[in-house]
Amino acid sequence: MEMLGDKIVDDLLWYNIERWSKVYFKNLCCCDSVDNNMAESFNSWILGLRHKTIITMLEEIRIKMMRRIGQLREFSNTWITYILPMALKVLKENTSKSMKCTLEWNGEYDFEVKDSWGNTFTVNLSNNTCTCRSLMLKGVPCCHAIAALHFRRLEPIHYVAHWYSKQTYLKTYNYFIKPVSGMKIWPPSTNLPVIPPETRKLPGRPSKNRWKE
Repeated sequence: MEMLGDKIVDDLLWYNIERWSKVYFKNLCCCDSVDNNMAESFNSWILGLRHKTIITMLEEIRIKMMRRIGQLREFSNTWITYILPMALKVLKENTSKSMKCTLEWNGEYDFEVKDSWGNTFTVNLSNNTCTCRSLMLKGVPCCHAIAALHFRRLEPIHYVAHWYSKQTYLKTYNYFIKPVSGMKIWPPSTNLPVIPPETRKLPGRPSKNRWKE
């Protein structure tokens, strides 16, 4: 990286190295994502609503969330297994790669697995670990672990982390948003009415795009 330009390494090391280098990622939550796509996706999801009045905006966001939670719960009924379809897709891809692996067994729990790229890693089935770290970071057996599991005649899908199970998925959407009656029959508030500020038209055409910086 130093050959790419001056002070690149210094600028990178200013940030916490556990936030951007997979070598130092923690493997507690089985997630190797390092971006904020979820927040960006939510912001774009409510982009059209953010320019409305506060109560209207919150009401329409509530309805979108209520509809979204119901749809995602129904989505779990289409699964062909008890794990998330995306995790199943990764597992199938790793299974195809595992067919090109060769391994040596030490007679207990450890394996020395060599993949098609010539890299050799060690797999421990008792600890569910692999030195490539993909198994611990993603929670889905890598091609090296799958090769070892097939050697012991074990089913790799049983070694997928519980974070990808249907039971855990439904816990995410376990809390429903209750329907609310129309605003016309809401009970009147005893608080003082909030008077909106005076509006003034700014020069130029109003922008609807969020300032990314």
